[in-house]
Amino acid sequence: MPRLVFSGVDLGLIRFAIMPFQETLKAARGLGLRQPPAGLAGWRHAVRPLLPAAAIPALALCGAHPVRLPDFLTPQPASQPQSFEDELAAALGDPAAPVGPDTVQFATALRTAPPVVDDLIQHPDRSRRALARSFAALHRAVLAPDWPRLQAQLAADVSYRARLAARHGVATMLSTLCPRLVRWEYPYLEFVGPPAEDYPLRGRGLVLVPSMFLTDGVHRQLNDRQQPMLFYPARTATEFWRDGARFAGPDGRLAGPVGVPRATVLRALADRPGLGTGEVAGVLGVAPSTASAHLARLRRAGLVSTVRSARRARHELTPLGWQLLDANVA
Repeated sequence: MPRLVFSGVDLGLIRFAIMPFQETLKAARGLGLRQPPAGLAGWRHAVRPLLPAAAIPALALCGAHPVRLPDFLTPQPASQPQSFEDELAAALGDPAAPVGPDTVQFATALRTAPPVVDDLIQHPDRSRRALARSFAALHRAVLAPDWPRLQAQLAADVSYRARLAARHGVATMLSTLCPRLVRWEYPYLEFVGPPAEDYPLRGRGLVLVPSMFLTDGVHRQLNDRQQPMLFYPARTATEFWRDGARFAGPDGRLAGPVGVPRATVLRALADRPGLGTGEVAGVLGVAPSTASAHLARLRRAGLVSTVRSARRARHELTPLGWQLLDANVA
């Protein structure tokens, strides 16, 4: 597992950042990869019909590799909160940014480079401006309507980490950052990822960036021209998508046609196709017999299909079930 190597100075230079453009990159990755990251299948199904053609280059670039992007897309974060437009300009509005060299390095990690990668290498200035328009179109269509809700989740994560560090120390905060993916034992912060040599921070500290769309791993941004960065799943990301927040909305209109418990079942199956009856019961917090009754009602309505193998039943949405979700997206 890769490791960041801390000194005492580095521990004093840890900071957090909420980065709307970086969330757009993570969302584009979730839409561009062949298989959706954990928990995002339902969200991806809901927003794909909203995508404009202008977003295709952004999706192709972010889906070209499961964990890497050209470094120029992630410049040094500012010390003050920035808007999406500010971050976009910092990443793609600087003619001096090393677009070509960073993209060449990125291309070495790809089996097959999409056209957008070749364009960035051959025509970096023109392609940089076109890519900025592509990300702006993607953000307007997919993230802008939900950004206040997503930003609130990210801010809650940062506040929680800050309180934890203040009450129990930085070591406790780091050791609980994301236990299934990150492990802290001074002087090493070890995380799940492709094998790599130890990376000494050398007194530059670390920027920790929570993400609602990074549900399946930890991403790093390490180079010699900026403060090192580590992107990690926000505490509430899994439950946020599991609870179907992107589908129900504050008005709860999906619950209108089918009722709250069965709306919850539909959202759970959108997020995790193939759940068993016991797992659906766990989502609802009810007995398996009650969950089975809800599933039977949904099956009779043509919204859910059930496949039985040995003693296990697996449940999935039907096309009609997906249509109902699409018609009631917040």
